[in-house]
Amino acid sequence: MQRQTPEQILKKFEVKAKEEEKNKFAKLKIFLGYAAGSGKTYAMLSEARNLLQNGVDVVLGYIEPHDRPETMSLTEGFESIENLEISYKNIILKEFDLDATLKRKPALVLVDELAHTNAKGLRNEKRFQDIEELLKAGIDVYTTLNIQHLESLNDLVANISKIEVKERIPDSIFDEADQVELVDIEPNKLLKRMQEGKIYKEKQAKLALENFFRQERLIALREIALRRLASRVNLRANEQRLINDDLTYHTGEHILVCINESNAKVIRSAARLASAFHAKLSAICIKNSNLEEDKLLKENLELAKSFNAEIISVYDEDIAGQIAEYSSISNVSKIVLGKNKNKKKFKEEIFEAVAKKSPNIDLYLVNESEIKTPKIARKKGFNFLNFIMINAILLLAIIIAFVFHQFDTQPSNIMMVFILAVFSSSFISDSKFYALYSSLISVLFYNFFFLKPFFSFKIHDSANIVTFSTMFIVGFLTSIFTRRLKLQSKELAKRAYRTAILLENSEKLARVKSKQELWEQLGNQALKLLNLPIIIYPMSKNNILSKPLLFFNNDKQILKNCFSADEIAIAQWVATNRERAGLCTNTLPNANAMYLPIEDGEKTKGVIGIVLKEKRPLQDFQYEILNALINEVGVRTRDIFLL
Repeated sequence: MQRQTPEQILKKFEVKAKEEEKNKFAKLKIFLGYAAGSGKTYAMLSEARNLLQNGVDVVLGYIEPHDRPETMSLTEGFESIENLEISYKNIILKEFDLDATLKRKPALVLVDELAHTNAKGLRNEKRFQDIEELLKAGIDVYTTLNIQHLESLNDLVANISKIEVKERIPDSIFDEADQVELVDIEPNKLLKRMQEGKIYKEKQAKLALENFFRQERLIALREIALRRLASRVNLRANEQRLINDDLTYHTGEHILVCINESNAKVIRSAARLASAFHAKLSAICIKNSNLEEDKLLKENLELAKSFNAEIISVYDEDIAGQIAEYSSISNVSKIVLGKNKNKKKFKEEIFEAVAKKSPNIDLYLVNESEIKTPKIARKKGFNFLNFIMINAILLLAIIIAFVFHQFDTQPSNIMMVFILAVFSSSFISDSKFYALYSSLISVLFYNFFFLKPFFSFKIHDSANIVTFSTMFIVGFLTSIFTRRLKLQSKELAKRAYRTAILLENSEKLARVKSKQELWEQLGNQALKLLNLPIIIYPMSKNNILSKPLLFFNNDKQILKNCFSADEIAIAQWVATNRERAGLCTNTLPNANAMYLPIEDGEKTKGVIGIVLKEKRPLQDFQYEILNALINEVGVRTRDIFLL
């Protein structure tokens, strides 16, 4: 028998753990189509009617109010959950009532339109989050989905339909569903139904036939649906082989994608590749400026995380070098890069540089964008204070140079004074503009004040041209390298700070001997990390929140709004569902704090709340450390709670 590799053993345990976790929940069935009108809702209702006739407790949670008599006639005889009515911009929206369904707790509930975005004010931002709650509560769910709503296929569908789909779901929802049934129909039959007015009314149908509902587009979408369904079946089959010790499951592939602020399409391509090869997916974000506040970059990082990619962040100008170095030490087998004709950083030169440095790795070049999307303007404000400080340094350099000049100092020494000024100015600002500005001004000042003819920009000696060029290049490069070192030192400082906090936390947790000490340790460490008011709710034996523990500096007043009945209910929801919620999340975002569960791997032991004063989300760096602290405390609860 072939011996298993460590990677195969680890993958086997991961798959088994995922299967065990899934078995704790109810079952999800998705009726999949490739376009509106393919018969998804009809098929779902038909199957549910058979179950109802066989005595299964089935209710209608939400059925999209289609103007299709054949479909709507199938809803007769079912018990229905009354829809919520939400007022929005002078219209009334009807939404699925999650709480009423949880209270009714049927055996099976039908909830149409899995990818739907809920109206503002509801607990969850997306309907698939509602369905996840139903599954955790032990309620089986039937739902419908069109293939274009899968996140990884968004760019493919956009290229075919010339329409960017806004409502999308993570691929993991689709892949981990217990059953997916493709409701298939020939494109010519679908077009006939559209022409007969069985899908949309006459005006809307005519518009659809001129745009989305073209035969060639429907054929392409149908092919995508069939391929994606086949990929899902193959994935599940391979997981079962792995559980049963069949070593045909390959785990050696490791795919790396490089993230920037404009390559969402590249990330999806890499995710599809990883899915096809059943490979590990990593995403490297090479930051060469202060991009923490870049909204588009953050969105792409979140997109990569939604595909379960491991995120690696580094600071460097040498993009190709960092990609090649990481690929070498991490056994990457395939690299996916983006190409954008409007961006110098991601042209073929990067591709060729990576190819030279990583000759044994397969490279894929993907066009970053073909569908035009609205651009988000960046703030590029002029920093007047930095400008004044840099000019002050240059003025000081002139004064020092004049002093040197009075003592007949060598011109090379005076030149070094200006290079030192450029070097100093690079510590003030990270902008390349200031590096260029200080280098150019230094050359001009040196020529104007210290070379004959004095107080003139004329150059009589041709050798001075070489001197000026050298001085400018040395000054500019020195500034650029200093700027890079600043960014790298910031990252190293963050890592050192993270290591120090986690080490200190581990040492203190080892000495903790009671539940009270455990919660105090977590609260004090979280307060030290975030400098924000912290609330910790320990769990009682009957899984109800106990009296909260508060941790704050001088911000007790801001905590007043965090103990209303609604706010405590949010914290209790987090404890019950073992998912984060509250401010700056997609679940109950109108809360006054963000809440995260504290788990020991099996049960919720408590809930921690972070009061975000200015309603700004935590930085990724802070959130990463906070999660590490919470996980470590969660593990420690196993020992403490036995005492």
